[in-house]
Amino acid sequence: MESVWNLMAKVSRAFACMGGVLLLLAAILVSIEVVSRKLFTMVYSGSDELAAYLFAVGTTWSLAHVLVTRGHVRIDALYRHLPLRARAVLDIVALLMLGILALAMLDSGFDLTRSNYVEWNRSNTPLRTPLSLPQLPWLFGLILFAASIAAALARSLAALGRGDYHRANQTAGVASQDEEIEGELASLGIAKARAAAPSTPPSREK
Repeated sequence: MESVWNLMAKVSRAFACMGGVLLLLAAILVSIEVVSRKLFTMVYSGSDELAAYLFAVGTTWSLAHVLVTRGHVRIDALYRHLPLRARAVLDIVALLMLGILALAMLDSGFDLTRSNYVEWNRSNTPLRTPLSLPQLPWLFGLILFAASIAAALARSLAALGRGDYHRANQTAGVASQDEEIEGELASLGIAKARAAAPSTPPSREK
């Protein structure tokens, strides 16, 4: 189970990074069109349409990483005051509800993508983009999201069965403020730099 979870973490991180690149590319396209419209008289370029496709794909590619890293937003005013076992049970209930939503999104997304692919429908724009082309990677993001929920649910249930409530909380619980700070420092490389730095005693002036 741990190997599957670690693999899911690596895959979700890779696609989240690629999703960030797509969002950056979408912002660049829109910026170029805005500047071009100010400086030149130009016809429809389609950058806003392409940016919308990039934004949609980049968003779904990031969903799994948000779940794995517990970056999602939850109301925890009462949650933090509950015992660890109660939190673990509520975390599993939350995953089940999120899984139902993800499956509903995946079912609708699959039907939409399949129909557009079979009928080769195109966008009602001058670009006439085949809609299934951006929808296929968008659908893959939803599949990855559903798979990450299944992996988190399996890991949490296994931990709950062993009575390891801390592991269940680390999988699907709400991250504490200290954990969020440590995660931000680790992403910046600050924590690693501190750990790697040699611990030399301060020099004393004579």
